Amino acid sequence: MARPKKADARTITYKVRLNEEENRILTETSEYAAAPKSEVFRSALYNYHQSVRKDKETKGIQLEAPDMSVSCGEGIINIRVGAIILKKGRFLMVKNHLSDYFYSVGGRIKFGETAEEAVIREVFEETGVRMEIDHLGFVQENYFIADVPSKLGKEVYEIGYYFYMKVPEDFEPVCNSITENGQREYLEWVSPDEPRTIFPEFFRKGLDITDISVKHRVKDDRFYIRKFTKDDLGSLHELLSDPEVMKYLEPPFTHKQTERFLKSQGLAASPRILAVDDKNHSFIGYVIYHDYDDTGKEIGWVLKKEIWGHGMASLLTKQLVAMAATEGKDAVIECVPEQQVTRVIAENHGFRKDGENNGLLIYRRERND
Repeated sequence: MARPKKADARTITYKVRLNEEENRILTETSEYAAAPKSEVFRSALYNYHQSVRKDKETKGIQLEAPDMSVSCGEGIINIRVGAIILKKGRFLMVKNHLSDYFYSVGGRIKFGETAEEAVIREVFEETGVRMEIDHLGFVQENYFIADVPSKLGKEVYEIGYYFYMKVPEDFEPVCNSITENGQREYLEWVSPDEPRTIFPEFFRKGLDITDISVKHRVKDDRFYIRKFTKDDLGSLHELLSDPEVMKYLEPPFTHKQTERFLKSQGLAASPRILAVDDKNHSFIGYVIYHDYDDTGKEIGWVLKKEIWGHGMASLLTKQLVAMAATEGKDAVIECVPEQQVTRVIAENHGFRKDGENNGLLIYRRERND
């Protein structure tokens, strides 16, 4: 079969993710048939779907096999694959316009597939190129809190199989795939030393295609956002009386000040702050989350200093941005100019400077960004 020209390959990588009925309609309608007018394209699309259908029928797999993602109590279990695609010291990652981080090429395994079959399929869908597997490099177990609208706040346990791929010399990726929530994705080469937020994080330092061993990694990014109770007074005072924590906020609080703050901000009918617990349900700080103006929610975080430097502020920012978006609101961060870490987190998560207010810098991320 002749290889479609690149302009057509973009359409193929997008359409193969549609279900059988959608493909039939799109292939037969005059609007779609006229999109690219190339007979090569239509032949490629038809032959591809026929080969997929025949292959699945031979294996006894239903044509629309479900993803390996199932509910488990109040949580979710995912089984996924990831492709490690290396070129000139960089690795290929995926991003969409609603995420503030990059993630690996790949996705969930479909029921009836092996992990190897899934990663080959995912690479083709997301890059337009069929690649061979070099070898399995990593198996990662990961607990995290979902930030996609359909699963927002749910606890997820995910097992991921990450394969090194054999990358063709002339590899030029083309991506027009979409997320489960309908967001267009795009590909980007990322260098290990770039200040980007990437998942999985071991891509930054742990990749070596010459190492044929399989490494097992365990990561736990769970946290719990909840309403304050009166019983949180002691833990909150410990936080707000710490001079380092309060350096850019206010002078350290007395016990009485903490009590008033908790009552007015955390225990009100419409609280402006919410408590944050770690994976062991121990108090580690609080987040700011309340109406800022007609179109935005102010977000922020105040965390115990032993939590600093472990990525928790970024995880909370991601979750709060998603919470605001589900309400149709922008996310807004205010900070003093000296809060360099806060400014970096805001910029890394797609916020743009939106002016100043009483000496505070205002950063805004619009809900559609």
